[in-house]
Amino acid sequence: MKKIGLTLMGMGLLIIIGILLVLRNNGTFTPKHNQPSVSGVATRSEKRTSQARHKRGKVLVVYMSHTGHTKAVARAIHRQVGGDLYELKTREKYPQKYEKMLKIARKEQDQQRRPKLAGKLPDLKPYRTIVLGYPIWLDKNPMAINTFLNAYPTFKGKTILPFTTSGSSGLGSSLTELKANAKHAQFGKGLAITADELDDTSSLVKKWVQTVGLTNN
Repeated sequence: MKKIGLTLMGMGLLIIIGILLVLRNNGTFTPKHNQPSVSGVATRSEKRTSQARHKRGKVLVVYMSHTGHTKAVARAIHRQVGGDLYELKTREKYPQKYEKMLKIARKEQDQQRRPKLAGKLPDLKPYRTIVLGYPIWLDKNPMAINTFLNAYPTFKGKTILPFTTSGSSGLGSSLTELKANAKHAQFGKGLAITADELDDTSSLVKKWVQTVGLTNN
């Protein structure tokens, strides 16, 4: 009887120890195969970023600026997107006085002139996405933008994303001009920043870059 009592006590102790171990680990044990892999998650995230960059390809930000507003927006985009930055300049500079500049711009538009550009134009072969910026003059793009577009026989396989600065007119009718002068190009959603929105350039650019899939993050 004494041995049986000791045996029962020993079994009881084992059961109690077992229960305590279960309670101690309750809710903390997760089968290893159910635990998410941190490295696996990072890899999938990096893969999505890589696929997005592959889709957009190498990016070139091209811009023409008169007062400096378009230049500021171009740099803000470049900071977000990366890639390369190129400033378009005409051989003959436009007057700084707005009224005189508009007089010349109107004449160029009426006569469909193509102002000559200064410097060597970039080779577009390495780029799949071209972000093209300019001020809006008299509801249109400067004719020098058409000079730039006409310098290339085709934009096949490339996407042009326009951005503009203006007093209040948005993109104006410039998108029609771009499509007529950039042969075989695809066009994405444009960004128009008016004078009242210049202080919000950074946030507007960030939102637009994400919308068109150009984020560099």
